Amino acid sequence: MLVPNGHFLHDRKDVHRLRNFLINQRKISGWTQEELSERSGVSVRTIRNLETGSNTNPRRTSVDLLLSAFGATATAAETASWGSTGWPTLPEQRTESHFSPALELPPWRGPWLLNDPLVGRQTDLRHVVATVQRSRLVALTGAGGVGKSRLAHAAAVQLRPLFREGVAVADLHDCPPEHLDSSLAGSEMMRIVRELDGEDGFLRGGSRTGCRLLVLDNAEHVVQHTARIARNLLSEHPGLHLLITSRRTPSVGAAETWDVEPLRVEGPEGGETAVPSAVEHFLRRVQAGLPTLDLSDHLPLVTRLCRLLDGIPLALEIAAQRLRSLPLTSLLQSGNPFPLLDQVDAGRLSRHRTLSESVRWSYDLLPAPHQELLHELVALQSPFSLDDVLRVQQGHPDAMQVAHLLADLADASLVHIERQLHYQYRVHALVRHWLLTHARRPSPAGGGALLGLDR
Repeated sequence: MLVPNGHFLHDRKDVHRLRNFLINQRKISGWTQEELSERSGVSVRTIRNLETGSNTNPRRTSVDLLLSAFGATATAAETASWGSTGWPTLPEQRTESHFSPALELPPWRGPWLLNDPLVGRQTDLRHVVATVQRSRLVALTGAGGVGKSRLAHAAAVQLRPLFREGVAVADLHDCPPEHLDSSLAGSEMMRIVRELDGEDGFLRGGSRTGCRLLVLDNAEHVVQHTARIARNLLSEHPGLHLLITSRRTPSVGAAETWDVEPLRVEGPEGGETAVPSAVEHFLRRVQAGLPTLDLSDHLPLVTRLCRLLDGIPLALEIAAQRLRSLPLTSLLQSGNPFPLLDQVDAGRLSRHRTLSESVRWSYDLLPAPHQELLHELVALQSPFSLDDVLRVQQGHPDAMQVAHLLADLADASLVHIERQLHYQYRVHALVRHWLLTHARRPSPAGGGALLGLDR
């Protein structure tokens, strides 16, 4: 793209556009001026002067370095038009801005989520953006409705300028579960990957080593096929980076994993917002849907509701939607808001129609022994330890097998782990509610065998 004509500029529109581009891209990337300086080699003072508008005649080399830091470059044709000063020379009669529309970003393929601002995810976002740059395979895991897809999308948006051959997002939710029909699941995944190429060829086009990012979203029901395809793609395309979201981590050896936790319900920490992130997220959603409803005088009640909902963003969003017809006190009356939330159509908020469907999706992917243990865990007071689980499973012939089942439930994001010296576990409130009110307890598998563990 063209850059402002410093010495030959007839007006300051071009410098103004460069200034806006730098400010916007720096914010999109989540970088401070100091971080942009480190990445570009341009001094903090130059960046500050450009962004404040006090520098109206920047050096060509400085602009090149800044654009390169965002993954942008000038085309050969544009470079050829620059005069001996290193800046493009404008014809006298040219009146439109010579800043090419393309300070354009690399192409984007696949769904584009219209995200609200991420609340309470600044640390997550910084980590994911940094990890995807250094590692070619990153997996985001977490419970249903916790916001994995939203976080992955936000990270892809920030990373987009750095992947010059583009970003592609593939939603795997509609693939058939591989434990029901492995062959069909595999062929459907291959079809989705082939469609990413399209006419311009996301994978085939450009150079084989060209830098590109592929997001595979919602992979928990096809983890084996996802792992196989990931290994093949990374081997065939050295410049490809993969970001996977899944309630269960795909078994790919080189993957770096990040657990997406529920939003914080307890008090603020240093440097953060004045209210817990779960409370802020809920209040933002209420304000967006009901601008005239002011809950600022009822923060203790809001905090109580957020705690009952375990800080799960999807549940908070559905609760905010429910306030259109029921008061906050009604949601808190029984101490269990889920019965009043479960009938709300979450179609515009989630791929699942209701909260129960979100839990059932994970539950149905479990083998029978895992389902049986999950029902047993509901009877335990949270948090509980492995010793507590073994105590109630005294009749089980193999304690090691019980530990394996518990670990697998945690890996499936149905049991939450508090990792300290001694691990503590708890069943998410929504999962607990669904098991007690909707799930039919399976018959114990003969001998507690780990049936279908590798499904």
